[in-house]
Amino acid sequence: MSFSQISPIPEIKDVELGSTIGNGAFACVKSACLKSDPSVVFAVKFVHIPTCKNTGLSEKDITKEVVLQSRCSKNDNVLKVIDCNISDDFMWIVLEMADGGDLFDKIEPDVGVDSEVAQFYFQQLIRAVSYLHDECGIAHRDIKPENILLDGNGNLKLADFGLAYQYRRKDGSIRISTDQRGSPPYMAPEILHSNAYLANITDIWSIGILLFVLLTGEILWELPVFDDENFENFIKNEGNIYTGPWTRLDFNHMNLLRKILQPNPEKRVSLETLKLHPWFTSQVRFADENGLCNNPSLLARKLLSNLKVSLSDNDYFKFTQDVNMNEKIPYRLGSTQPINNDLAQIQHDSLNVKNYSFTQQHSVVPDSGGPTGQRSYLKQDLDLTKKLLTDVAVLQFCDERDPNFSSSLVLNKTNITKFYTLEEMDIILPLLETALQIVHVKVKPDLYGQFSTLFNTMGDEYMFPVTIGVKTEDRNGYVLTGSIIIAKLEDPLKSVDFERRSGDPLEWRRLFKRIALCCRGIILVPGANET
Repeated sequence: MSFSQISPIPEIKDVELGSTIGNGAFACVKSACLKSDPSVVFAVKFVHIPTCKNTGLSEKDITKEVVLQSRCSKNDNVLKVIDCNISDDFMWIVLEMADGGDLFDKIEPDVGVDSEVAQFYFQQLIRAVSYLHDECGIAHRDIKPENILLDGNGNLKLADFGLAYQYRRKDGSIRISTDQRGSPPYMAPEILHSNAYLANITDIWSIGILLFVLLTGEILWELPVFDDENFENFIKNEGNIYTGPWTRLDFNHMNLLRKILQPNPEKRVSLETLKLHPWFTSQVRFADENGLCNNPSLLARKLLSNLKVSLSDNDYFKFTQDVNMNEKIPYRLGSTQPINNDLAQIQHDSLNVKNYSFTQQHSVVPDSGGPTGQRSYLKQDLDLTKKLLTDVAVLQFCDERDPNFSSSLVLNKTNITKFYTLEEMDIILPLLETALQIVHVKVKPDLYGQFSTLFNTMGDEYMFPVTIGVKTEDRNGYVLTGSIIIAKLEDPLKSVDFERRSGDPLEWRRLFKRIALCCRGIILVPGANET
């Protein structure tokens, strides 16, 4: 259930709120602009105060994020706070708009990003964290892909200061931390294994974990404790691992990571020393002398080049065989069993009805489909085809990417874990229901029947977007939640968005890819079957 269904989002004077561009456990983020000048665009984060208090947070904890982030707004790689206030059940924070979207959904699981892209973001992150430590005396304490946004040129913006800590006092003395806070895979081991630690030193460890994720598309471990086999193996071998994702790293990567991922914080490399490392000092092709992107098109192509969703027969058969070999029967709830909020089922949020639109109006006509059942545009729809071929959400399904189209790629805040389809809801919903069952997501039976009941009451104009709430467990047993949002663009064109709410973003993309493979027969791949 969204926050807007629990408590109405407050209005902000002189501000026009747009669509929801992000959701979390305690907050949602909406795009916005000035009513007097729509060209002035920004983001507004709405923190739901009752939800925060229900988890034990005080009002001081809730407002601390804004106070600390406001002190850190003089660096190009830190997201700027513009204004804030409290209204009814929400604290709202006006932030600069990160037009390039999130970094996390641009990391391909088990692959990572291009090495030069990883180096670019490593350099920018070092500059951002150095600024926090040296000039602000603040440790971030929650560095991870979900908290890194991108501007329109692809520059890194460190965000979410909810766990930030003022570790240096005004007189220059250092506060010692004792609390155990952070995101488990990215936490430094001393947070869990000692009674006191230096918060700024833990940021350096988190940078190393993030760099590993960028380079490999995998997390190192679930938690830095000896009960975790991967962490135990890392400690036992003193970081000298030559199996699994480590084999995909070159010497420079290994050298750098071993300096950063020192379990003993006293032996961990400092930020000052990291700035002397060749991976920091060497120039990236698309960065200027200040480390900011000067060639957004090249960065976009390199950043998005690894994103790939295979719909091939081989991968489909391999996936279905793996499911059968696991001997897991897809979960299906009997009609006599009680219904609860953990089940994937049709939901509707009336406040989002007008938030989905398709500005380019074209006539779209499906053809008869190809070998895998995918439909494509007819040649007279070339303009629309070109538009979709600059959307990486479409390109990730294409075997061959036309360089004339991919060269015009730009970064934006549009969700990448989505696909387009020309099918009607009586085809889409039963197929999604089957796919969810195959990947072991609990489903309330007859999604199309649920849709039809709502449709008969609300009508076509107010029915879309249609939302299917998803709650499941990832491969490691951790909770993964989000929504599948079906929006009508131009009839019959629809988008099917997979929006993560909580859990590991790499696992969310893995889930999306498996469901997409099950739904390959309805996914629109422009040009796939043109004659």
